Amino acid sequence: MSIEAINWALNHAPIPTDRKDASTLAITLIALANHAGPDGTDAFPSVDLMTTYTRLSRRTVQRSLRSLEDLGLIRKGNTRVRDARIERADWRPQVYNLVLSARLSTGQPTERQDGTPLTRTGRRQRTNGVSGATKRGVSTTPEPSFNRPGNRPAPSAPGGRSAVSPECGQCDARPGDPISARVIWADEDRTRSTPCPRCAPQRLGGAR
Repeated sequence: MSIEAINWALNHAPIPTDRKDASTLAITLIALANHAGPDGTDAFPSVDLMTTYTRLSRRTVQRSLRSLEDLGLIRKGNTRVRDARIERADWRPQVYNLVLSARLSTGQPTERQDGTPLTRTGRRQRTNGVSGATKRGVSTTPEPSFNRPGNRPAPSAPGGRSAVSPECGQCDARPGDPISARVIWADEDRTRSTPCPRCAPQRLGGAR
């Protein structure tokens, strides 16, 4: 077993992702790499052993090996080491060398600098209102939609002014308090209050 060969099969082997058999080719290549040397050579596990590794049928393993060879990821290797280890000729499997020099292209980025994955056209995927995650956690949250209830801005009066009148300045209301909170406290303990007649005359039945 070679860590170098397995690392290449797992992370760098350029198996086309748009192939229907991409996952089958990947697991077959990993099974083969499990028997290769550090330079990717002299891998000769039997087809039966590879079916045990991959849980694939013999025919699927054999077809995957041919496809990997067509893609230039493996090549038939020297039989010298195999013949020295396996005496019976009818028990000798095919020897393969992994082409470790074949690697994923680094010309096209797979994600933006903020960690957001790219689509095939190079555009950032939309997050549909979910915070965009980066490698170090959540970065930014999209602005809320004003089409949803509760997210609409407060209505404005003609001329761009707020529809809520400002505080009169003579009651106990604090800046920004709604009309219902503009009161005059009748005692220091603030247990009794009356609506401010200047801020909310309609609550007292009068007019401003």
